[in-house]
Amino acid sequence: MKIWHIVSNRWNSAIAEYALSCARATKNIGADVLVTPLTGSPLEARLQAAGFEPASVEHFGPGKYPHMAQIARKFEPDVIITYGGPETTAALLLKGRARLIRFHGYKSELSHPVAAIARALGHFHVDKVITPSEFVASGLRGAFAPPVEVLTLGCDKDVYQFKDIKRDVRPELLIFGRLDPVKGHREFLSVFKKILLLAEKNAAPRPKLRVVGLAANLSPLHISAEAQKAGVESQDMEIHCQKVSNVAELMSKVSLGVVASLGSEVICRVAEEFLLCGTPVVTTNVGSLPEVFFEGSFGACYGGEDEDHSAGIIYKILMTSFAEDNSSRQIRAAAAKTYFSIDAMAKSLELILKF
Repeated sequence: MKIWHIVSNRWNSAIAEYALSCARATKNIGADVLVTPLTGSPLEARLQAAGFEPASVEHFGPGKYPHMAQIARKFEPDVIITYGGPETTAALLLKGRARLIRFHGYKSELSHPVAAIARALGHFHVDKVITPSEFVASGLRGAFAPPVEVLTLGCDKDVYQFKDIKRDVRPELLIFGRLDPVKGHREFLSVFKKILLLAEKNAAPRPKLRVVGLAANLSPLHISAEAQKAGVESQDMEIHCQKVSNVAELMSKVSLGVVASLGSEVICRVAEEFLLCGTPVVTTNVGSLPEVFFEGSFGACYGGEDEDHSAGIIYKILMTSFAEDNSSRQIRAAAAKTYFSIDAMAKSLELILKF
């Protein structure tokens, strides 16, 4: 089978990550794979690093249709997978006898009949729609003529795996990701203060919060100022604003991963990475985050208006994880591979490709 991935995404985004993983998954099932990203995009460089030879284009406008038609004639795909609107429109002229799968990575509620009809007309040439989660799929079902199926992101289990790293003498929580208001750092700090108070009340080891990520719309100074407002002392928190060379070691070292996001999170990459490293995770209940908890040992969602309740949930999981031995973490990491690896994604994709 020949599968052609066409990706118009310009950034090193979650969609680009998903497209790369999907390309690797199709390769894993023995397909002949070709990927067409934008020339000079981060995805093009990542594809090359992963061993692909991308057939890149400068843009996906009508002026490039003849060039893309040449690629299609030379490759003769059986299946085309598109990841955005421009390439899905172009595929109308490119698909020939190929089946067309359209990836949707955002929540869409089409309650208005006109919007639903317009969306259906724009996808009349699409044979299937795939989404990264049921959260996204639920907003699309009934709005399309083609079926909508869930294909969970697969991460590289050779990169994200349990590392036998000596953990700190204190229970550590880690928020990993860019410093941005949507990631919920500020809101989590007041919850963390309550976790510290619970530890004091129970005469337990004092927790520590580690924040690691590159500055985006917030700086480390912003985070430090918010910590002071929440009553979190500097001895209970570290902020590292730099690129991490070995993320798996960092994730394996801490007692608990935290995804405190206030929005988005339709592709739960960071939560999956923590679990593949054997570390449980707690998350807010936004987006697709609740869908990562396939097993009880993976962690839990917290959230809502009651910070005391949230702190209680997190404190219990944190202290349980802190007391774990390495065998428990290895078992969790092995379980996570059955849901979140490239191999798991490939198995699901094989079923989706059976039209």
